[in-house]
Amino acid sequence: MSKEQNEDTQRKHGSKPTPVDENQDTFPTYSSTSVTGIIDERIQNLREAIHEIDEALAGRKDLNVRFLEQIDREAAEVRYHLGYLQTPWKTGFHPQLEFLRLSLHKSLTSRAKDRRSEELKNWENHVNLAKERRKFVGEYKALLATRRRLKGP
Repeated sequence: MSKEQNEDTQRKHGSKPTPVDENQDTFPTYSSTSVTGIIDERIQNLREAIHEIDEALAGRKDLNVRFLEQIDREAAEVRYHLGYLQTPWKTGFHPQLEFLRLSLHKSLTSRAKDRRSEELKNWENHVNLAKERRKFVGEYKALLATRRRLKGP
């Protein structure tokens, strides 16, 4: 770190400049107030990150509900149309009706596949966000404990 960078860092964090001999391998010393300031800033950043993850989890849950409702509406519409087609043995063989019936069944199967896919994506997103949140909460708690120790009894 150059002398100018060292002075800038110390000025930002409120510590007094310490003489740095560029020929020695020494590290600048910071006052306890600047260290707690850095810790306080990191704690605030972690609080915000945890809050953002909580919002992302809630948003993903809402999105999942909307997607599943849409898939259910589409499947209900297909079932409705299927209900109007008579069974093949009552109507005889009509290629156009059989093509329509198969298309509707395929659409219904596709909606079921979409539902499973959405549920899996929701689960994966939830697990990943929960892991990230857990990591941030652990770091947050550790910094709170460090700040408590620095401030003393």
